[in-house]
Amino acid sequence: MTNQTAAINAIEQLTPWVIREVNRYVLEIYRTYAGKTLQHQKDSMNTADFTKLFQYIVNDVIEEGIRVLGINGKREENVGYDYIIEGCEVEFKLGGGDNKSSFATGNKTSHFGGAKTNLVWSIKYTFNNNQVDSFGMVVIDTNLTESNVWKSSGGRKDSFSTLELLVGEEDCILSQFGVVKPATKKLQFLTLPTEVLL
Repeated sequence: MTNQTAAINAIEQLTPWVIREVNRYVLEIYRTYAGKTLQHQKDSMNTADFTKLFQYIVNDVIEEGIRVLGINGKREENVGYDYIIEGCEVEFKLGGGDNKSSFATGNKTSHFGGAKTNLVWSIKYTFNNNQVDSFGMVVIDTNLTESNVWKSSGGRKDSFSTLELLVGEEDCILSQFGVVKPATKKLQFLTLPTEVLL
């Protein structure tokens, strides 16, 4: 088994564990100092700001999942990758599920100069009633794409780049939970209800 295959197998084991544990934690334990739930915070934030906050929680749960499940991995958060799993550098992206053509959202500047690893693990989610109520997961090898898939706008205030795949680039997806389907030019990545996937 190659390192990449082992890494994908580990991510496929880790992802459902992480979603279950995040949902348990935010329902049973997480409260602000004033007693507010994560849903209270989401309702007062835009999607990008909430995802930044939520990613801190999810990354801590991933780190614990690596330990509990006995996966050969560690969190590093270096330029271009976030984890080493089964010897492979893996970039982890968490994104709200609004943009159908987005497989992941990243920092605008980090995709220049080839700094990113080619292996991207992305979880797209929706969060309602204080739970991840739908999600999707993909592992993408960006080396298999036709072009630089991290697309960014020209605006100076826009700090995001988006990972998009064209119709015909399905082979770049090495693993998936959720629905990937072709649209006019781009592939769409859609979440499924959490109870369906778990």
